[in-house]
Amino acid sequence: MTANLPVLGLSNKESTSTEDEIAPSAFLDNLTSPPLEDHLSRYTLSPELEKLYAHPSDIIAVSTSHSGQWIASSCKAATPANAVIRVFDTSTYAEIATLQSHGLTVTKLAWSPDDSLLVSVGRDRQWTLFDTKTWHVKKVMPKAHARIIWDVSFSPAELGYMFTTASRDKSVKIWGGEKWDCLATVKFPESVTSCTFLYELVGVMTFVAVGLENGAIYILGCERDKGHWRVIHAFVERDTPSETVTAMEWRPCGGEGRYELAAAADDCSVRIYEVIIS
Repeated sequence: MTANLPVLGLSNKESTSTEDEIAPSAFLDNLTSPPLEDHLSRYTLSPELEKLYAHPSDIIAVSTSHSGQWIASSCKAATPANAVIRVFDTSTYAEIATLQSHGLTVTKLAWSPDDSLLVSVGRDRQWTLFDTKTWHVKKVMPKAHARIIWDVSFSPAELGYMFTTASRDKSVKIWGGEKWDCLATVKFPESVTSCTFLYELVGVMTFVAVGLENGAIYILGCERDKGHWRVIHAFVERDTPSETVTAMEWRPCGGEGRYELAAAADDCSVRIYEVIIS
């Protein structure tokens, strides 16, 4: 007997069909085609732990700290009063901080590798760093880009505290140093909608994947402590999305210098690329 969640239902109910008498793991292992929505709801149903309420409008960004201790979220906003970031403690799911800095929608949130910093970017072309010990503003950079900032990503811990931002002004910028200055700017032919640091150094090199509004994907590279960022690879057009790249993420792929890069796009696709760095 398994749980059955109707597509538009608000509660679970028992189901006693013949199909449900099969062990969930056995049923999924024997599928010869991708599982249907009904299969997923019956055999992979996860219990809901908590609902978090606080924002007055559509949720735009959600990010969990690396330790799993905190959840930060933002919503669609046209005023500073609504453009706040709310932080919840996962041990109680209580709101522990309301962070104010932006004037318009906060589009993306990212945590430093040690969770000591939270960075936010938004439609107001600004980024803000928050100290997670006090939840106070550590640094604000108004007009960091000429247009809306779509994405932000922290560098691996070996590089110290650095992050990259992606903007509609067709540029990616690297920020860091004692005063969080702009260390490098790389221009692209179209608006940049996604960026993500590779989570570790490869030898002396660090890498950033970049996605554009037209679906193009690039890999930037830089030698440690050199500061000269350059495009080291551009994916061929036939292998890239036909519409805007909305999110990307790296993961190891077994073996030194072997990684997989997942890219989600507005063409309803998720593409996974094998990236070999030698």
